[in-house]
Amino acid sequence: MQVRIALSLLLLGSTVSAQKPWETPLDIAVPVPVELPTIAPQNPFATPVSTPPAAKSMPLREKHAGTFAAQVAAYVDTTGACKRVVLVRPPWGGLGADLQAAFAETTFTPGRSFGGPVATWLPAFVDLKGRIDEGRVITVNVTLPDPAAPPDADVLAAPVPEKRDLELPAVPVEKLDQLPAAKRFKVRIDGRTWRENVRFLVQVGASGRVEKVVFLSCPQGLRGWLLASLSGWVFQPAQSVEGPIVAWAEVNAGIEIVADDLSGDGLRVSRETVYPRAGAQSAGGPPPGA
Repeated sequence: MQVRIALSLLLLGSTVSAQKPWETPLDIAVPVPVELPTIAPQNPFATPVSTPPAAKSMPLREKHAGTFAAQVAAYVDTTGACKRVVLVRPPWGGLGADLQAAFAETTFTPGRSFGGPVATWLPAFVDLKGRIDEGRVITVNVTLPDPAAPPDADVLAAPVPEKRDLELPAVPVEKLDQLPAAKRFKVRIDGRTWRENVRFLVQVGASGRVEKVVFLSCPQGLRGWLLASLSGWVFQPAQSVEGPIVAWAEVNAGIEIVADDLSGDGLRVSRETVYPRAGAQSAGGPPPGA
């Protein structure tokens, strides 16, 4: 029995020692190039037609009442005075001067941190109530979407901070024990006429009526009014060899808006800094100390 065991060990040892270095298995990852198939870009809103849709009637809704929110960042110092106002997201253009004047006249209780007053950028929302009396389409261009390029929508980005704003001493609102509070806030914007350029996709049915809408570039405060208006628009529908068909079209329009007085008498505040964000670069160069 002992002879057999010794013989087995001898045979095993000779097998291992007989293995050549180039016969040793190695686990090496070898990349294998795989040619991926080329997929042509495609626009899901593009439909082959012989004749594109054409606008026939474009009425805009009259006496549209609503609440139009404006988002601002107000710099409130240690005394509770509002020294700067930046309009982060207006309901539409042209309201900055009126909102800045209203904040400049507002007194706040200052924000507090560790028991003492501190300066901060206060994110706030102003709900402007009123109505759009009427409007009209000044210019319009209706085109078929590009079959090879999906539409690009505007990105709502925060405004780039000015160098002077980055230099103002401020504690982020996230670190405050108590946010600034307006003792009394009131804003009134007299009725006037504004102009805006808008861009959107419309799905025009075989009847010539708008069935769906996708906004590409449009102020947030005008979207509800435009949606209500588009339900009354009439198009010459797109045509194929078989007759009228459903098709998408891209509309670029210049519109005029006549609004009644807008007013707001309160603020909604947030604990999330929207301007200037941490690490933001100034429009005039890097922030101090960078």
